[in-house]
Amino acid sequence: MGKYKKEIIVLSIIAVLSILSFAYIRNTFYSSEKLNKSAKMIVSELKNEKEVNYNNEIRYKEAVTAKIQETTTTKMITTSISSNHLEEVVESINNDNQEYPYSIAPTFEDDGSIIYDGMTITELTDKLNKSLNGYLTNTGYFFAEYTKKTGLDPYLSVAIVLLETGCKWTCSNLTVTCNNIGGLKGGPTCDGKSYKKFNTLGEGIDGFLDIIYNRYYLNGMKTAEEMSSTYAASSEWTNKVNTYINEIKAK
Repeated sequence: MGKYKKEIIVLSIIAVLSILSFAYIRNTFYSSEKLNKSAKMIVSELKNEKEVNYNNEIRYKEAVTAKIQETTTTKMITTSISSNHLEEVVESINNDNQEYPYSIAPTFEDDGSIIYDGMTITELTDKLNKSLNGYLTNTGYFFAEYTKKTGLDPYLSVAIVLLETGCKWTCSNLTVTCNNIGGLKGGPTCDGKSYKKFNTLGEGIDGFLDIIYNRYYLNGMKTAEEMSSTYAASSEWTNKVNTYINEIKAK
């Protein structure tokens, strides 16, 4: 025993120091209070991170939803109003705020007789008015009345007038300022120029229809194809007139 006394003392000291060190470390770093605090911090951080991620996810979903709605709305608008019809829509909106010669439709008598295509003069007038916009608003009666008197195809006459005046989109200045719907020349002149000025739009329509009827219709030219060689000498003119005729009939 005496032989190992020194070694025993050293080992005892080491053991005591180890126990003290362990106790110090445990009390310093691993107390239940500090463990609880650390755990709470970790839980809090995880909770905050979860809330942040949740909020970000909500904002992301809202942003995506808004983008989808925006895209869908735009698509609906662009498909409902094609580029070919956009100008017509704008013109229609502008027309609502303007006064025209026949903003109030002309009144007339209807005896109930059929005058064209199975329709009375009232029915034909209403049908033609659907294609007459802008400065030509409510002028269907003048075309229907002319048909009643002469038998002139009202679809053909309205189609030619729409093409001549541009009133399917925006009426020409000559039409608006001088009631001249066909580029007719003569006196009294319009603004001192060679084009004729009519006192009323109704007179201007009748004046142009007289030319269509007397120069073409009575000479056997009763369709756009038959008229084109003399009137316009253009297949494009024929196609446009026929396109307008089909649109007028379909309304």
